[in-house]
Amino acid sequence: MMTGTTTATMMTGTTATMMTGTTATMTTTGTTMTTERRVGLTVQNRLTITVAALSVLTLSIVGLILYTVESNNVSSRTTASMSQEVDEMRTFSENGIDPQTGRPFASVDEILSNFLAQNRPDEDEVLFAFLTDGRVLYQGEPKGLLGSSGEFEKAVAGAAENGGEISLTIDGVEHEGFVLPITGTEAGAGTTTDTQTAPTDSASRTEGVGEVAGGAAATNGAGAFVVVHNVSASHSDLVQFMQIYVVVALAAALLIAGLSSLLARRLLSPVTELRRTAQSISGGDLSSRLETKGHDDIAELGHTFNDMLDRLEAAFEAQRRFLDDVGHELRTPLTILGGHLETMNAEDVGDVEETRAMLLDETDRMGRLVEELLLLARARRPDFVRFAEVDLSGVVSDSLAKAKGLGDREWGLEVPESLSFHGDRQRLTQALLQLASNAVEHTEDGQKIVFGARDDSDSVHIWVRDEGKGVPDEIAEDIFDRFCRGSTDGAGFGLGLSIISAIAEAHGGTVVLDQTTIGAQFRMILPKGQK
Repeated sequence: MMTGTTTATMMTGTTATMMTGTTATMTTTGTTMTTERRVGLTVQNRLTITVAALSVLTLSIVGLILYTVESNNVSSRTTASMSQEVDEMRTFSENGIDPQTGRPFASVDEILSNFLAQNRPDEDEVLFAFLTDGRVLYQGEPKGLLGSSGEFEKAVAGAAENGGEISLTIDGVEHEGFVLPITGTEAGAGTTTDTQTAPTDSASRTEGVGEVAGGAAATNGAGAFVVVHNVSASHSDLVQFMQIYVVVALAAALLIAGLSSLLARRLLSPVTELRRTAQSISGGDLSSRLETKGHDDIAELGHTFNDMLDRLEAAFEAQRRFLDDVGHELRTPLTILGGHLETMNAEDVGDVEETRAMLLDETDRMGRLVEELLLLARARRPDFVRFAEVDLSGVVSDSLAKAKGLGDREWGLEVPESLSFHGDRQRLTQALLQLASNAVEHTEDGQKIVFGARDDSDSVHIWVRDEGKGVPDEIAEDIFDRFCRGSTDGAGFGLGLSIISAIAEAHGGTVVLDQTTIGAQFRMILPKGQK
């Protein structure tokens, strides 16, 4: 009675543990689904936003670098242009010879007016000549420099004595310039002694040169050459280019964001399918599988998830079959126990002893049944077999020696002298003894039972052959199913061949019923190289 009670208690605890674990899993799954619904941004959205932000940041940095480089180039060209004009003016004045007459210049004003007449300013540039008589000549478009504000004249006056750079902003327009003072020393030797001996036709030489009055206040009666560059106008092309760049960059960022969203959706579609499959599993459906394409990490994730589903489905199926088998097979003995206890006459000692013996026999029988069912349930676990290099010939020989105690039969052995195999010695011995037990049950004294083993290029073959009644054709296809019995004479439950099949499958192989003219031969086919 102790054995049966303990076994029943173990069964109940195991069942309760399985059911509790399932409930916890379902609860956990439900919690995960609830948490997932609270997520504001999907992975696709986060990837799209991240790519868009990186694109905008990259394009902004590129634009800033372009603007800085081009702005420096514009400034360098402006400085070079002004330096060139100043150097030409300095060379022209230091030479002191009128290139048209070949005579020395008579005055500073002639130097300034002749230089302006012979030079044309670059784009966005204006040349000024502040004459000693107060007039201001210019070449180019002043565009407000010589206005009523007087800011330009003040800037020139501040640098007229020693010369130098000037910078000013008039009506929002930025200007940069350089002032070069021109004194009497730049004129020829006859400038101050005889100004009438070298007359010049100033009117013919200053054609195209503008003139205004009021320069005396700026130069205090001295002459000055001024070159001014419109910085704002020089940068206008750059500003226009940057405006176009901003529009193109924004369009490119939007295009990149759209493409990244489409690519993210396509790349993450297996993850979305995985989520949907996981949700369907929470509802009890374990048959769904992911469609995997390609050979990348996402495809490998899909394969791994499908493998996990296979293991889960097998575990749930084993659990369901175990519970069904327990419920089905224990119902009858429990009914027998209850019926005999109800009808037992407690005052009749003989009846009590008879009932006690029958109950002990039934509890032992139930204990063996539960042990076999537990063995089948554990067959799905990874640690059911422990692989090691074994001498298969020795395993078969030792199993035969143990099996001789099962009955008075003519035992035979067909194995090579040496045959190695990578497998579980104890499980192989268990399978052979179970086959021997079945053979003894279906043979009579003196009949032959043979243990054998051999190998080929890919597999090893282990068999037990007898000369008994054989397996009826009507149950040959179902002989390995649980609770399928070859006859009703024995005391077994019809689980022996199911256990053998489970051991063979745990080794990566199978067990088959071979066609024979006499008796039956059950053969395990196990692949080599299992780890």
